[in-house]
Amino acid sequence: MKRILVINPITTEEFNSSAKEYIDRIKSPDFEVECVNIKKGPASIETFYDEAYALPDILRIVDEYKTKCDAIVINCFADPALNAAREITEIPIVGPAEASMALAILLGHKFAVISTFRNSGPWIEQQARTYGVEDRLAAAVGIDIPVLELKKDLKKTASYLIDAAKELVETKGAEVIVLGCTGMAPVAEMVKKELGIPVVEPMAAALKIAEMLVDLNLKHSKIGLYMEPDKSKITGY
Repeated sequence: MKRILVINPITTEEFNSSAKEYIDRIKSPDFEVECVNIKKGPASIETFYDEAYALPDILRIVDEYKTKCDAIVINCFADPALNAAREITEIPIVGPAEASMALAILLGHKFAVISTFRNSGPWIEQQARTYGVEDRLAAAVGIDIPVLELKKDLKKTASYLIDAAKELVETKGAEVIVLGCTGMAPVAEMVKKELGIPVVEPMAAALKIAEMLVDLNLKHSKIGLYMEPDKSKITGY
């Protein structure tokens, strides 16, 4: 049985069970998936400050599991510690934002991303530049619902996302919508049905790309960007 580890890079443990339940419905039958969360860090990631405090424990978990599984998904649209995790492993490490954007450009000429809060728009624009798809990003916006409240009222969350998506389609020329937070997974189908255009849910995108990389026996190149770090330089952890 092939194994994928899903790291929820937050201290909110309830996301483990909800993510596992969702993933078990969509994963391929020959894969086993385990979900874990960090013990030290933020309850949710909504700022660069939050992200920074999540990184050490993400890397601790990656180091612990890198020989116990075939791929790892870091389950947050910020893709925290993605490059560092790739440096210390010989297995595929997948981030939802990078996976979603890669998938989105296969589905339409322009895609838009909807996440949480006003800062997510510029943040996602930075990600698009990093991932080389800036010219395909029509726009990125946030809705005014915190990550930890997305599941409190699913109809409200879906309504906010649908309204924002329609605006992006009509005014920005978006042909594909990417949900910019893995916490939006519970409302993804509601949004898809209402919009009638491709909607990429990032947790599913990351999982399926991880499965594909394992099945194709592909992993990240280590001849350029990624180097084996000198762990002896790090103290205090």
